[in-house]
Amino acid sequence: MTKKRVFNIEVLIPFIILAVMVVIFAVSTQGKLFTAASLRTLVKQTISLMIAGLGMLFVAAIGGCDITQGSLAGLCAAVTAFAATYSIPLAICLSILIGLVSGTFLGVVNAKFRVPSFMVSLAMMIGLRAMVSQVLGNNSVILPIPYLILDDFKVSVTVLLILIVVITYIFHYTAFGAGCQAIGENEKAVKFAGVHVDKFKIGAYAMSGLMTGIAAVFILARVGGSSNVIGLGFEMRIMMALYIGGVPVAGGFASKVYKVVVGAFIIQLLESGLLLSNVAGAMTQMIRGFVLLFVVFIMVRINKRARAAAGA
Repeated sequence: MTKKRVFNIEVLIPFIILAVMVVIFAVSTQGKLFTAASLRTLVKQTISLMIAGLGMLFVAAIGGCDITQGSLAGLCAAVTAFAATYSIPLAICLSILIGLVSGTFLGVVNAKFRVPSFMVSLAMMIGLRAMVSQVLGNNSVILPIPYLILDDFKVSVTVLLILIVVITYIFHYTAFGAGCQAIGENEKAVKFAGVHVDKFKIGAYAMSGLMTGIAAVFILARVGGSSNVIGLGFEMRIMMALYIGGVPVAGGFASKVYKVVVGAFIIQLLESGLLLSNVAGAMTQMIRGFVLLFVVFIMVRINKRARAAAGA
């Protein structure tokens, strides 16, 4: 009974936070945030965050770290913007390929050479941002009009829903997804079971890069062109979405796809709600940090109770 009760609380926390924010911003914005037009905008702004978060979930599940998404999205967007003037399908494929190669490289360095994922991704984040500057210089690239169809509400939401279904299947119903979660739960036990841990780690980072490449396609369509500032801070928003959604910092079987989806929506709701409530920029950052700290603290406490209940 105790174990079941703890589990239910852990599942409900992201939805409780979301419900509380809906009530707060319904009052503070006098309903402006929840008009049909505002909700459509809110969903569109969340799409790229959700897509990249779905990839990052695999890295989080193994207990790893990837902070390259912002710089990687900027590089993918820069290359895609140039390529789109020649062929839009080619441009999209290039973005996905760049993301996949970057993620795979990060995974190989981490798994094969035993370099901590934070250090590798930090170095890559700096290097990738420098590559963005090399590709664009001080210029901005405007997209051809046909590319902007990807920013259409029905198109982008349809792609998002397809990706959610695909990632849910991979993460929760395949050996790869189960392996990633098992590594985060107890890597030594997985190794003793004869599982090739390195392959799962490389696959996790490759998935993160792949989904970031896809997310960059939609970021670019929403902005309408590429510049040096695309992707700045994107990796922080992704991590906040995961942890506010309830994905454990150490990974494991408590990592769930729905937590990424709810967490991404919470982050965007928080940012849009504070903006419409005329909260100053510095105060917005402070509130975001406080919310993240509070949620992570609550989740850690609940996970400890869950382990204690399981041990009992």
